[in-house]
Amino acid sequence: MKIKHKVIKEFQYLSPDKKIFVLKSGTVLEEYNYKVKSEVIPIDKEIIDNNPEFFEVIDWKAELMSYMKLNKMPQPAQLGKKLIPFIEEMVLSSIQTSPAGPAIDESKIREVERKEIELASREKRIKEKEEEVDIRLKRVEKRESEYKEDLKSLDRREDELRERSKELTEKALDLDDKLQDLNEKERNLDRAALESSKDIDEKYVKLQEKIDSDLKSLAEREKSLEKKAKDLARQIDEITAEEEAMADKSKKYDNIKESLISIEDISKIVSELTINADIPPHIRISTHNDLIYKLSNKVDEIRENL
Repeated sequence: MKIKHKVIKEFQYLSPDKKIFVLKSGTVLEEYNYKVKSEVIPIDKEIIDNNPEFFEVIDWKAELMSYMKLNKMPQPAQLGKKLIPFIEEMVLSSIQTSPAGPAIDESKIREVERKEIELASREKRIKEKEEEVDIRLKRVEKRESEYKEDLKSLDRREDELRERSKELTEKALDLDDKLQDLNEKERNLDRAALESSKDIDEKYVKLQEKIDSDLKSLAEREKSLEKKAKDLARQIDEITAEEEAMADKSKKYDNIKESLISIEDISKIVSELTINADIPPHIRISTHNDLIYKLSNKVDEIRENL
């Protein structure tokens, strides 16, 4: 009987010629072979036997029951109960007890069949590749003439490239010399940097100490400046008060000045009255009295301002 396997889950198979085949769930493999259209692809026996989660052996009893159900035979369960014992007793027992010739290893036969199928598929692929090679050879012959012309141009370019390569070689040598000089300078700079780093650390410590002392003195100066600012504000307030007092005094002085001016005017009028004898005595006396009254008022204003 042929050994059949059923694919339970989708499985990707890599063939010896590096082709990938996807075995979909439900696919049936006969004698470890996968049929794709007209091509038979042998699958390694160890892969199928060592992956029971992907492949399972098809039981002929279950296959018989599914066949009867598929063909809609009446009462497949009862019919299977009658047929299965009959097949086991008559067919399988006769196969097991039938005289046979020399013992042949079925696994080796399957292996030979698998290799024959593999060789046939390889021969087919070789023929396809030979046809492809013939087509490519024709294309090569067509392009050969073009390549010859290209070779001539390439020869010319090669000469140019040689000349350029000479120039580049000379430049490369110059660059190597410069690179060596730069490396030597870099080493010298590294040594100088290591030496200067020590000096920098020492200077940093000194600078930090100086900064701390400057900050301390700056804080003290800020305190003294705050104190001076307060004193200055107080002095400004005093000066402002003195300026206001001076403004009041200047107003009083202006009033006194005006009063003195008016007194001078009155005294001039009085002197004119005294000198002028043409004015009647009674008029001079009344005018004189009025002026004396005004003069006394102005004197009182000056006393108040003082």
